[in-house]
Amino acid sequence: MFVRFALFAALAVPAFAAAPRPVAPAPVVLTPGANWSGLSPEGRTIAAQVYAEPDPRAGQLKSEIDALRLERLQLIAAVPIDVDALEMLLKKDEALQAERRKRSNDKLIELLRALPEADRATLLKTLAAPARPAR
Repeated sequence: MFVRFALFAALAVPAFAAAPRPVAPAPVVLTPGANWSGLSPEGRTIAAQVYAEPDPRAGQLKSEIDALRLERLQLIAAVPIDVDALEMLLKKDEALQAERRKRSNDKLIELLRALPEADRATLLKTLAAPARPAR
């Protein structure tokens, strides 16, 4: 039974061709979202100005993270699994995710420094609130 399942699972996994390095998409321009709805008109204007300039590295980070995910899928599909190579991919992914988070946090700090105190509190409370399910 197990042998049949293993053979079926091996046949179900598509063979991944070596994918060319993806071209980095255009930088992402962040636009006002639901988290800005509680801000004053002045706060929304400031937020729009802070997020108006696209992050040139955002597109590159996304492309690199997506490429690593594809490599990880290829590695996992191989038999036997190269644990050392998987470890290397996971560490690269960790570094890219950390850079992505740092850039996001830096932009948030820049926004918080520019906002009036009342808008700072509103924005942070909105970000800290757990998401409510749709009714």
